[in-house]
Amino acid sequence: MGSFEICTLASGSKGNCTYISSGDTSLIVDEGLSVRELKLRAEKRGIDLSSVSAVLVTHEHYDHVKGLEQFSCESGARVYMPLTCYETMRARGERLTRYEHVDGFETGFDVGDIRVEPFRLPHDARYTVGYRLSDGKNDIAIATDLGYVSDNTLSRLSGCKAVIIESNHDKLMLEKGRYPFPLKMRIAGKTGHLSNDDSAAIAAQLVAGGTERILLAHLSEDNNTPELAFETTKEQLERHGIREGDDVVLDVAYQYRPSEIIRL
Repeated sequence: MGSFEICTLASGSKGNCTYISSGDTSLIVDEGLSVRELKLRAEKRGIDLSSVSAVLVTHEHYDHVKGLEQFSCESGARVYMPLTCYETMRARGERLTRYEHVDGFETGFDVGDIRVEPFRLPHDARYTVGYRLSDGKNDIAIATDLGYVSDNTLSRLSGCKAVIIESNHDKLMLEKGRYPFPLKMRIAGKTGHLSNDDSAAIAAQLVAGGTERILLAHLSEDNNTPELAFETTKEQLERHGIREGDDVVLDVAYQYRPSEIIRL
C-alpha cells in the first residue's frame, strides 16, 4: 500500500492541473497548462514529471486540456477520459494519439497502484466527471466544475481522507460584478460552478464523514478571493463545532502557483 502525495499545479479558469502519486504510481488530473509552464511549476515542488504514467481528464473545456496532446506525446503518458469527451475533442480537430479507451469507464479501472473511480458531475460540458482515487490505504477525491452537489456526488466524496472541491465564486461578488447577465446565470446555474457557500456547506458534511484535508479549488479571479473562500468555509465549519487546523486542515489552490505538497 502506498501513501498519497497531492499538489495542485494550477487551478482556475486559465488552467487546471493536479499531480497525484502513491507508491510507484504517479498521474495528473487534467493538463490545462502549456507543457513549458507545467514543467516550471513541477520543478518548483521537486516533482518528476517523467514518472507520470497517466492523465485523467475531467472534461473537454480548454482550461483542462490545453497541454494534453503535447504532454502525452512527450511523456508517453496514457490519457483516460469519457468516450463522449474524446469524441467532442476529436470533432474540434484535436489528435489525442495516446487516448486509452477503457471499457466500463464509469465502473472504474486501475492505473498502476491506484484504483480510479470516475463519477458524473453536472456541468455544461458534453460530459464531466470527478474522480475518487484509492491506493489501498486512503481514498482521495477531486470534484471541480459542477453546478451543485448531488446525493451521488456527496456519496463519492464521503469517507475520503482528502477532497479537492470547487469554491468558485462569492454570490454577492458575482451578482454585483462586471459579467454580462447571461454569463452570471450560467455560472450560478445547476450546470455552472459552486459558490463559496455551496462548498462550505459540503465541507462540514465531509469532515463529519472523516475527511481531514480540504483543498478549495477553481476560484474565480473576478468573483472571488482566496481569503473570502477560506473564511466562508472556515466560518461554516465553526458553526458545526469543527475547528480548522485541529479537526481538519483547509487550504486554497491557486491559479498562478503550485500548492505545497500534501502528504497523507
